[in-house]
Amino acid sequence: MERNGYKMNKNVNYYKEYNDKKYSDFADLLYQSARDFPSKDCYRFIRDKNEYKISFSRFVKTVYALGQALEKLGHNKGHTAIIGEKCFEWLASYFAAIIFGGVAVPLDKELAPDQIRNFVNFADCDTVVYTKKYADVFVGHESEMPGVKLFIEITLDAPVNINSDENDATIPDGNHTTFDNLVTWGHSDILKNGVSAVVKNQDAEKMSIIIFTSGTTGTSKGVMLSQKNVLSCLCSALKLIDVSSDDVLVSVLPFHHTYEMTAGILAAYAVGATVCINDNIRNTTRDFKYFKPTILALVPLFVTTIYKKIMDTARKKGLDKTLQWLMKTDRVLRRVRIDLRKAFFSQVTSELGGRLTRIICGGAPMPPDMTEKFASFGISVSEGYGITECSPVIAVAPFEYTRRGSCGLLLSNMQLYIDRDDVNDETGEIVVKGDNVMLGYYKNETATADVLSDRGWFRTGDCGYIDSDNYLFITGRKKNVIVLNNGKNIFPEEIEEYLGEIELIKECTVVGRKSEKDGAINVTAIIFPDFERAKEKNITADEDINIYFRNEITKLNKRIASFKQIKGIEIRKTPFPKTTTQKIQRHKIDNE
Repeated sequence: MERNGYKMNKNVNYYKEYNDKKYSDFADLLYQSARDFPSKDCYRFIRDKNEYKISFSRFVKTVYALGQALEKLGHNKGHTAIIGEKCFEWLASYFAAIIFGGVAVPLDKELAPDQIRNFVNFADCDTVVYTKKYADVFVGHESEMPGVKLFIEITLDAPVNINSDENDATIPDGNHTTFDNLVTWGHSDILKNGVSAVVKNQDAEKMSIIIFTSGTTGTSKGVMLSQKNVLSCLCSALKLIDVSSDDVLVSVLPFHHTYEMTAGILAAYAVGATVCINDNIRNTTRDFKYFKPTILALVPLFVTTIYKKIMDTARKKGLDKTLQWLMKTDRVLRRVRIDLRKAFFSQVTSELGGRLTRIICGGAPMPPDMTEKFASFGISVSEGYGITECSPVIAVAPFEYTRRGSCGLLLSNMQLYIDRDDVNDETGEIVVKGDNVMLGYYKNETATADVLSDRGWFRTGDCGYIDSDNYLFITGRKKNVIVLNNGKNIFPEEIEEYLGEIELIKECTVVGRKSEKDGAINVTAIIFPDFERAKEKNITADEDINIYFRNEITKLNKRIASFKQIKGIEIRKTPFPKTTTQKIQRHKIDNE
């Protein structure tokens, strides 16, 4: 097994200069960016139809003020759960919990109320920060969370002005208070007594974050991360991804997800870029047009949805064939160094704000042709690969060096090997080691031992291979493998890529179904059709839809190996159950 066989092409400098040890801890990260970009917009957002701007210096002051108040109340070194709509107060609470010596526990706002309270208890939280919308989850249910001593509500009114001469904050005398009250009180204390010494005495290697995995396989584990884990990942990723203080990012993914926190929020903060907060997915188009992003961090479903909307709009205007012709023409012209993309596709890109040039895509496999399609619009798409347990990035492709079907190059701070069942196999389980690998699973030593060796090697559970130029390719999840009766293995993700090319498929997944007739395992496609598009083609009856997909899959089967061919088709009338980052929850499909 090759543990250090990741050789680079000496003719290309893939990695930019970026100091791996630039930040000693999160407090240092906050300090450096506030020092370098004090008056620059750190966050922008629309609230109650008004736009607000929070500078880097104001954000850091807010973080410190909240942390100071928590310390005065004796809650700074405990575990703080954070849940609610996306807002700058959510981010301030996250940082305050960490840099004042505690542990941040970001929670998925899509969880059911009893699940939220169960996670709060399991993570031993003594403080909960929540937006007003989630008050009913906690108020009146305090007895169900006996460990929680302080409940902090974010009211989502106009952002608190900590520089105001008026200070009407009160010291909380119960277990309920507001974010604004604590920030005002904490800022007043800083002006009198200075910032607590706790901030300067960080242990960057201790557990500082507990992230519950999304549970696509039916189980959620609490991933323990340190500040060192996350900062190591951040700095190494910035060596491969081009982002600067000139960039504007619209944050559309949930904050509790590690991918968004590292690749979106922290990366932007580190280089002085502005993050515009999208608080509701329904406002995404509005925010793209208003804030005019230059770069986005997305998951594949968002990327494919954007592309489909572009094509649907063109089709409704009778311009779809013209647009496809322009895309083909553009590819030919660029081969001879003629670039007319701005002239060809200005109407397309204007729907995304008109300035978008780069998209980082991760969290799930992306259709390989998406990179080429967006390149025609003048937008570079870089695919990455990671897992929460690695803070989360493992590999990512530089924008200028993408490769079809690959998730890029290994981070410079990591080692990787492919654990093959047979020495002759190209594909095997991806095993990694590096400073960004988690500390373990919270209160679950057995699960930790299953994936993390004493020497620090982490088994990702994903399978893949490295090509001759050292690009990493993912073939699928080890747990998802379909084992046929003849012993051959099929990764459903590979077949799903082919299915994604069929026009009327909106969502799909591939599973192995046992035949009642002979007990054979058959590769079966479960399809949620694009019923709106089908209606436009006058395909509305159930039987007509079935005939359409049978015909399309017959054509598809001619392109793939006989043992991988799709034998069964199941049509869904409703979308698949998904996580908040839009991954299909495969374990729920058979239980519906």
